[in-house]
Amino acid sequence: MAGFFYKLGRMAGPKIRQAQWIWASVTAPEAEAIEAEYRVGAEMARSVRTMSAANKNSKNTELIQSTEKELKPLIKNTLRKFSFECITSESPQAFCLPGGFVFISDSMLKLCDYNKDIVAFICGHEMAHVLEGHVMERMVANSVITAAAKTGPARQIAGGVLQKLGVDFLQSAYSQDNEYRADELGLKLAKAAGFNPQNALQLFDKLAAFEHKPLLGKYFSTHPPCKERLERLRKQL
Repeated sequence: MAGFFYKLGRMAGPKIRQAQWIWASVTAPEAEAIEAEYRVGAEMARSVRTMSAANKNSKNTELIQSTEKELKPLIKNTLRKFSFECITSESPQAFCLPGGFVFISDSMLKLCDYNKDIVAFICGHEMAHVLEGHVMERMVANSVITAAAKTGPARQIAGGVLQKLGVDFLQSAYSQDNEYRADELGLKLAKAAGFNPQNALQLFDKLAAFEHKPLLGKYFSTHPPCKERLERLRKQL
């Protein structure tokens, strides 16, 4: 997986540096900043599709597309674009790219028993990371990007970051506060779209079984414990 994201980063490098300049500028218009972020994400998404097998199972596709259809109208900022796609992976995972590109693995859907309420919460959580600026903030603030932007060729920027951080950069690169905020907003989005938030909370019972397993141990090492996330969301409800 580390090699996969290293290649992905090398392909997106120039656009990441361009987006960094725009995103870091307090004078950049919102539309310009969002468009720059989208271009970065589009480059990375193309690489994901090239190097990761798309899952064409009709059941998975229908579930993702119907969830997307119900969540996207809730986003008031029309400058924001979101797309949801299913990929094939042995481990249950979901991650978002800059610009609103959300990927969910087929094994994650299976783990959720194809429950649409749970899937909507997962999608809402990833959307929240984008809406709250967590994705680009992490990329812009990362010291590896900063150093590369000043001293290195453009093509090395994303490659250096993703080679160093690997899959964790996309899947678990956020602070615990970021994760709590994404949970809160993700649940609000799912509820506003008409999904059952109580069913959505079943996700944490399912994920708890993986917290101490090698398959996802590193992923969960940077996430708040499932028990704490569940308790906070119950209070929110």
